[in-house]
Amino acid sequence: MTNLITHRWRFCMGVALLTTVGSFPLSLQAMPPKAMTTEALPLTINTEEYPPFNYADDQGQIIGSATLLLRDALHQAGIEAHFRLLPWARAYTEARLRDRHCVYSTTRTPEREALFHWVGPLVVNEWAAFSLAERELSIASLSGLHAWRVGSFREDAVGNYVASLGISVLLAPSERDNILRLEAGLLDVIVTGKATGEFMAQEQNIALAHLFTFYRAPLYLACHPSVSEALLARLQTQLDALHGDMQEDSQ
Repeated sequence: MTNLITHRWRFCMGVALLTTVGSFPLSLQAMPPKAMTTEALPLTINTEEYPPFNYADDQGQIIGSATLLLRDALHQAGIEAHFRLLPWARAYTEARLRDRHCVYSTTRTPEREALFHWVGPLVVNEWAAFSLAERELSIASLSGLHAWRVGSFREDAVGNYVASLGISVLLAPSERDNILRLEAGLLDVIVTGKATGEFMAQEQNIALAHLFTFYRAPLYLACHPSVSEALLARLQTQLDALHGDMQEDSQ
């Protein structure tokens, strides 16, 4: 009797062991490595109203020269991404603090360098100063701005740079607010991207005077460090190829 019980116990244990061992590779297959799972997740790409580089059209679709180039590079690299249009300060802060978030079109400054992984440049932005044409102001350089009310917006590299020179800068929530404040007489000068200032002025039928240009800044996609460098290297390769095609077409 004892031998029979022992035999049955050994048989049951053998079946349980085979079942456990046999299912172990399957359990590994059902649990892919964390890195692989993370790579498969889409990126969240934030941007702002900053025409002509990135902005929403009448249907709410995010377009612009930087947007179209970035979408094309993402497609060629096989990277899925969701685009969102936000106020710049929020778009920038979320990319700095949240996993798998990115932001564009971003100026690559020494203060920002270590905060992100970078892809680009996408486009080049000329920094310029504008006033209302009817004011007929004669200002030829940044040093001439100290006596005037100068406007920019929060977390903007252009305004931050001007403020770093000791010039008082009044900050608005967005670039479009600055154009309206300029028209309303609340500002004397705005500092912004040259193409952006001209685009928004034409859009709102406001006559601006371009006072001077003081810097050329390449604009990038800036991604949270959680986004793998291998994935971004793949994106950079496709972006470089697109730039090469554009140069060939222009020749």
